[in-house]
Amino acid sequence: MQRIPVIGQAFTHSAVEAVQRAAIEASDRELAIERWERRPHQLADAIEALRGPDYAGALIAAPHKEKAASLVNALSDDARVTGAVNVIVRERARLRGHNTDVDGVRAGLTSILPRVPGKWPRQAVVLGAGGGARAVVAVLISSGFLRIVVFNRHLHRAEALVNHFARSARHMELRALPWHETILEAELSRARLLINASGIGVEQDASPVPDGLLPKELFLLDLVLNHAATALMREAGVQGGSVANGQGSFLAGSEATFRLITGQEPSADAMRAALATELGLPEEGSAVVGD
Repeated sequence: MQRIPVIGQAFTHSAVEAVQRAAIEASDRELAIERWERRPHQLADAIEALRGPDYAGALIAAPHKEKAASLVNALSDDARVTGAVNVIVRERARLRGHNTDVDGVRAGLTSILPRVPGKWPRQAVVLGAGGGARAVVAVLISSGFLRIVVFNRHLHRAEALVNHFARSARHMELRALPWHETILEAELSRARLLINASGIGVEQDASPVPDGLLPKELFLLDLVLNHAATALMREAGVQGGSVANGQGSFLAGSEATFRLITGQEPSADAMRAALATELGLPEEGSAVVGD
């Protein structure tokens, strides 16, 4: 039986473990999920241990996704573009980093935006500057967006994200702006797409956007996982927006993760049921999409 550690520092829930464990149990693979809580200075040693034959790979959780990208032998295209890794696959003694957050973001956007990509909006506002936000920006750039504005409570982190994508974003405008209400309101009035990758709304049902700032008929992807409908989603829905929570994105990324580690197709039903159970939601409440 091979081992798959989930390497992180702070675990607010065990959805990653629960969903992957359900997929493993529904398959014929002998794999064991385990949790490794590691601080940043312990990450290099943890990843080095994955080269042993007992390991199939690892799942990388916050806050290690960016640093992990520099500790593996090779990167997939998505991991290289984002500069972040959330999955490591062992290939003999070599380690390859992947970013399946990108798969999740693509699935989430596809669920709310027009079926024809040519009709997608070309301006977007992104809240947050962590590993999830990097996946968001990578997908938006590759999808032909012409203007992306990134807000983060700590402006220097948003600026670092923008600097990372400077080369691939030469054809468009990518900016980091201070998270001030007046600036946020002005940018939301220009963009028809908002993605919340800030984590605000996870701990309590709070919105990262003050009341009254959301425009009508907004496309909203709120990557908060543990609420069927967040405060931000509810307000956007009242304004006639098309909204989705983070559960559909999480499941799409989890399925891609399972394929990378095992080379097999996962049981989507088993993963969806496990997520609903873990979050205490009705199974039909996961992957909420609404108009």
